[in-house]
Amino acid sequence: MSLRERPNHSRFHASLRRAVKSLCVVIVGLSLVMTPGKAIQNTRPISYDDLPAELSGWLNQQGVNRENFAARISAIRRQTEERERIGEFDHLIFYLLQSSRFTELARIEPALSAYELVHSLGEIDRAKFLAEGSVFVPSSDKIPKTAKARINQFIAALKANRKRDDERLNYFDNLLRKTTSPILPILNVETLLSAEYLRAMRFLYRKEFASRSIKPEDLAAYVASLYQTRGHSTDTQIEANFVIHQALQVVKFSSPQTKLNQVLIVGPGLDFAPRTDLIDLFGPQSYQPFAVADSLLSLKLAEETKLQIHCVDINDRVIAHLQNLRQRSEIRLSILSGVKESAAHPIVDEYRNYFLNFGKSVGIESKLAVPDSFSAHLSKSLRIRREVVQAISAHRLNIVTERFADSLRFDLVIVTNVFPYFSPSELLFALTNISAMTATDGYLIHNELQTVPSNFVNALGLPLRQARTVMITSDKAAPLFDGVAIHQKTPRL
Repeated sequence: MSLRERPNHSRFHASLRRAVKSLCVVIVGLSLVMTPGKAIQNTRPISYDDLPAELSGWLNQQGVNRENFAARISAIRRQTEERERIGEFDHLIFYLLQSSRFTELARIEPALSAYELVHSLGEIDRAKFLAEGSVFVPSSDKIPKTAKARINQFIAALKANRKRDDERLNYFDNLLRKTTSPILPILNVETLLSAEYLRAMRFLYRKEFASRSIKPEDLAAYVASLYQTRGHSTDTQIEANFVIHQALQVVKFSSPQTKLNQVLIVGPGLDFAPRTDLIDLFGPQSYQPFAVADSLLSLKLAEETKLQIHCVDINDRVIAHLQNLRQRSEIRLSILSGVKESAAHPIVDEYRNYFLNFGKSVGIESKLAVPDSFSAHLSKSLRIRREVVQAISAHRLNIVTERFADSLRFDLVIVTNVFPYFSPSELLFALTNISAMTATDGYLIHNELQTVPSNFVNALGLPLRQARTVMITSDKAAPLFDGVAIHQKTPRL
């Protein structure tokens, strides 16, 4: 998918996240009927007997056993719905602070707004606000004036109720209409936005600033605890697809005859409103399915007439977007790299070559017109061939609690920036479902080197084959890396 927003497990990786920006993709077009090669919509819930028996002792320590398993799964479903709601409002607040589509006010970096908010509080209120599990909320008059002004401008834009060409703003308008009461709606919107702003800022401050006081040996656990309860994000970045391409090159080198025609992407993502560096020159778009298809076809790891890419997500907005591609006759991606080229921030040749060659196996490239402020970014426009679009399908599926019931098994499963949102037991459930849907000798590729325990994947017949870090920019002050892990399914005895 995407380099969805994810936690960083070291101060080095914190600099990585600050350096990486969003890939912006837009699809424009007319109308086309997309016919996926195989519909796989039947699902079944995970059961306790699906879990590896050798990990039952560990599960018991986590409070999971046969008697309470069904209740645990029901609780995860409820929590997922709430985290989806929180995630959508996170996107709304980040859009409200950064977008120039509804106001001429200066954009606000969300993390800096969080810093301003927290340091305006008295010492006692600050400690209460940042405490683990805190429900304390400062009064709305503590919201910085710059953020309050943008909230007011946003409400004014909604109140104007004029026809807009901004898909994000229209979506957030509908989200608020569904959430607030028709009685005094404007007052309710202001109250709701203020509350959601304060909640979102608490997470940002704890991650970006409070984490700096955590001992290095405790930092990974601290950041993991933040992500395992925060709202789900759908945002994407091109860099995650670069490491997936690198991993597929390794597969090709080690097994030249391999064919990966049946592909599952868990969490393909949709570039919508990231917590930093929002670029809304273009409408929101999902691009990982096209990037994966391009890599597989260019490496000759798949046959175009047999390739099927099945995307699953828990976010209805993502699923609807991918399904709506069927109604378009022309699919055009406008791609703007998040990495800005400069003498102090040089892009490594491998990444540059990946970007320059990106899309040649799935579409026709042309120049992308961008404002002068983005002239130092790599960019291109791609018109995707309809045969590639026909190979892509999308389904709603919660990888933690369910799996496809069909006999179809996938040759390749790709998961980028999803695992950190799961607790340890939820991660085991997800990997159990993934293993069950992976064909023998098939591959699981993800970019979370420090998140997936070896005892989980070994017990599930998904041993690690290779893991590596991949450099994207090579400046000495803050080099940009990402990681990738390759697992291969083996028969369980």
